[in-house]
Amino acid sequence: MVISNIPPKFLSLEFHTKFFPSLLFNRLRPKEEEGTSFVPHVSLVFTVAMAFCVILIVKGIPYALANQSIIGWMVGGTGIAGILAIFIFNIYSQWGIKPTYDDFLIGIFFFFVSLGISAGIFNGSLKHSQLLMVWGSLTGLFAGYVIGIFAGLYMQYLGWIAVLLNMLAGVSIIGMVLVDLVLLFG
Repeated sequence: MVISNIPPKFLSLEFHTKFFPSLLFNRLRPKEEEGTSFVPHVSLVFTVAMAFCVILIVKGIPYALANQSIIGWMVGGTGIAGILAIFIFNIYSQWGIKPTYDDFLIGIFFFFVSLGISAGIFNGSLKHSQLLMVWGSLTGLFAGYVIGIFAGLYMQYLGWIAVLLNMLAGVSIIGMVLVDLVLLFG
């Protein structure tokens, strides 16, 4: 099912009661297999290039700092330049493409929702106040919901990097939930 290209206004009741919940449901629902599909190789190339650049940085910068080595600075600088080039290329590749709810980044959305709730739990646990924890979590939930919608939509401008961040956001939610459980019951 394709979501309509013209969503209702963000501040309308229809957006938050009909459109957005159905969008979340459609994005969370398992997709049916459509036979063999072609997966573009571009993501693999970017993944390998990003990993290679990170390895260059991890190997080059510490060596340069410890030994005052020009070679270390060149290796680390090459890694940093490579990552910057990947960022610039991905943003440039999305130039002129308007983000749509069809490609909504659900991991980013849930990351901000969980971050808001976690911030409220953390603040309440610092002050040892159950009331502050509840109100902080509700406020964080609301703020995370609003920010998450905009971030899930507009981070599409980052191209492949948005897909990488979406995956990392989904994984980091697990860590936030574990920290919240420790704060609540630990």
